[in-house]
Amino acid sequence: MVKPINTRKNKIRFLRLLTVVCAMFFSLSGCRQDHSLAPPANSEKITVTVKLPKELKTETMWVMYRSPICKRVDYGASGQRTERDGHHSVYKELERQGQSDLYQVELPKDGGGACRWHLANVTFGVVYADPTRFGENVTSGGGGGVVVIFDYNDSPRGGADIKVEGDLTIKKDYYPWVDEEFLGPYKKTVGLAGEGSIYLNYQALQARQVYFEPVIHSDFIVYSAGPKEKKEGNHTVFTYPDGNVVADGQSTPDFWKLQSLRTGRAPECFSRWRYADCRDPRPQLLPDWLPEPDKPGFGRYLIVDEWGKRLPSYSYRLVGNNGQIFEEKTDVEGLTDPLPESAHPVREVDFPNKRW
Repeated sequence: MVKPINTRKNKIRFLRLLTVVCAMFFSLSGCRQDHSLAPPANSEKITVTVKLPKELKTETMWVMYRSPICKRVDYGASGQRTERDGHHSVYKELERQGQSDLYQVELPKDGGGACRWHLANVTFGVVYADPTRFGENVTSGGGGGVVVIFDYNDSPRGGADIKVEGDLTIKKDYYPWVDEEFLGPYKKTVGLAGEGSIYLNYQALQARQVYFEPVIHSDFIVYSAGPKEKKEGNHTVFTYPDGNVVADGQSTPDFWKLQSLRTGRAPECFSRWRYADCRDPRPQLLPDWLPEPDKPGFGRYLIVDEWGKRLPSYSYRLVGNNGQIFEEKTDVEGLTDPLPESAHPVREVDFPNKRW
């Protein structure tokens, strides 16, 4: 039986329509979409700079871009479908700036492309350039890592511990940490013992400049040796630069103890959370002159602790540029009394009462 011509035409139209719909579906689902980066020429740049001590080298930087357009589909244990922002990773080497100790990389904030990628986070760090200086077959260990998050998502290494506004400047102390492990394959590594874990995690939403300066204290080496037998009560043994031996169940060196040994100050003075117990606080007068809106020709200074926290009701003695002496306490915001513009910048700063 011959089918009517109209029926055949309708079938052809249906097949064509089905083809178009399928093509649109696959395109929207990302199956055929171009996921490559294509940063526009006028994209804002984020510059990451590392000031590198001669003993260290920079690690390859892991750069992650995200896209809310090109989704990534995950399936849970029970088969449930979950859509997440897509991500695209690139790897960059920081380049030395001339003959200086500065290493730098520029990253486009806008990754462009069909997915409209945006810069989400970077992971970078430093390690020993020659670990064998600490012994034959010694390899690089952990420490000295930094994660900076530029959006509201977690990085592959978790969320931010510290959030900053504006550009990000990081200057941190590190100590050589030589570790031996006997359980499993024997290994001996040299890492960097610093504040926190292997990575310091920051969120810097407005940053256009990221500066990292690791300060290595090579004369203060901490050694550790893991247990040779897996047995309750066996712990890693740490030997500190002063000869003190500690096996208290910790897996990393006591950074605050190292800071205390090097400086002679109490460990509390190096902890943001324990600083209130520091018996040797070191306040500072920030150099910025803050004009007084309601008093033309006058301005104030801000007094903060070592962590940048404002110090209310704190005694100060200032000698102005005009020779005038100002002795008072800060207000509830940590600000000095209004000073005449002729006193700026101040010649001398003293804090007669150094206790809280």
